[in-house]
Amino acid sequence: MSSGVAATQSPYKNTLGWNLGFSAYWFATSYKWFILLFILLPTRARELGDANNPNSSWGLVLGIGAIIVTLGPPISGRLCETLGGIWGRHGLWLMMGATITAVGAFTVYGATTYGALIIGFLLLQIGDSIATGPYAGMVATTVPSENRGFASSVLGGLKLFGQIASAIVAILFSKHAIIIYGAVAGLNLICAAWTTYTIRHVPHATVDAEHVKTNFFTDWVAPFKQNDFLFVWLNRFVVALAFAMVSAFALNFLKFAVPSYHLFGKDLGKAETAAQAIALTISLAGVFGSIYTARVADRIGRKRLLVISGAMVFVVLFPIGFIRDFTLIWLLVFGFGLGNGIYAAADWALVSDILPNIKRAGTDMGVWHSAETVVQLMVAPIGFAIDALNHANAGSGYVGMCIGSACLF
Repeated sequence: MSSGVAATQSPYKNTLGWNLGFSAYWFATSYKWFILLFILLPTRARELGDANNPNSSWGLVLGIGAIIVTLGPPISGRLCETLGGIWGRHGLWLMMGATITAVGAFTVYGATTYGALIIGFLLLQIGDSIATGPYAGMVATTVPSENRGFASSVLGGLKLFGQIASAIVAILFSKHAIIIYGAVAGLNLICAAWTTYTIRHVPHATVDAEHVKTNFFTDWVAPFKQNDFLFVWLNRFVVALAFAMVSAFALNFLKFAVPSYHLFGKDLGKAETAAQAIALTISLAGVFGSIYTARVADRIGRKRLLVISGAMVFVVLFPIGFIRDFTLIWLLVFGFGLGNGIYAAADWALVSDILPNIKRAGTDMGVWHSAETVVQLMVAPIGFAIDALNHANAGSGYVGMCIGSACLF
């Protein structure tokens, strides 16, 4: 087990300000994907795809982008570590990724056909992949092991604050889509620049001669030979799949399975508004979970936190499949958000603790990140299954969705 880089050798500063700058890009990434995956892209897929099978149309878009987002981060991480020179600069990869993300956001906004939507989504995935590998690798190589619980909780907290910010912007500018997509593009560029400035003293990735001699597929498989990494990857994969099962199709669930959207007597009007309320609740509750994690992560250990989060989410998610009262759903979703916040704040620290080869942190962290992205390959058949069950027995697809997700947690 690697202990990481010693504090005396690290440019890491154990201050909130430094960690906020270091985590800024993750804030922008969370901001981008939360509003796009939860509300905007499912809506666009329903409008431009098959309206009678909305889960299938949206699932297909996710599935098409899955290969890029699965292989992209470890490829960019490996290139950062093997090319040397200017390509060893982590900030360069962040800015390239943010620029392509901005192009992808406006491509999705301007899409008038289902094919154009897919192209825009692929650009978003490419931009995300280019930056994620080199960025994720810095968590393990820059943050000393004794500070990873705090650093990971800041990363997780900003991830949740990104979700809150995106939900608020979506609510305030629901009738002005150009502002929402413009914010996605602009925020990614600004936060990438902020993180690049913060890491200006972080050493460039150095070329390891043994790493250069290997090939990508050898490097992709190598970390799985260590049991700790294998089990952490599988854990993240199962959790990501469970979360994707409900988050990817939550809007359609509200739109077609919940008859009205009254929250403590107040009528929210339409499914999109209800989905925004759910999204905001998950994120706000997640902040409380993240704060709790920041206080105890380095004291009680990461594994115990993951067990707590999984059990908590199972208890509240299972009954949602059978409930059609929006207020009750909202109350249970708050518990879902707490558990999700605890998990989000602990998983970065755990994987940083057990990386097999610290010299290949960018590659290995890219492989670890694939545990979350490879689930997109499975979202497409899940969407088809939900539609098929719904056609056979109205609403049964969404019941199965919630039960399956709860059991995975």
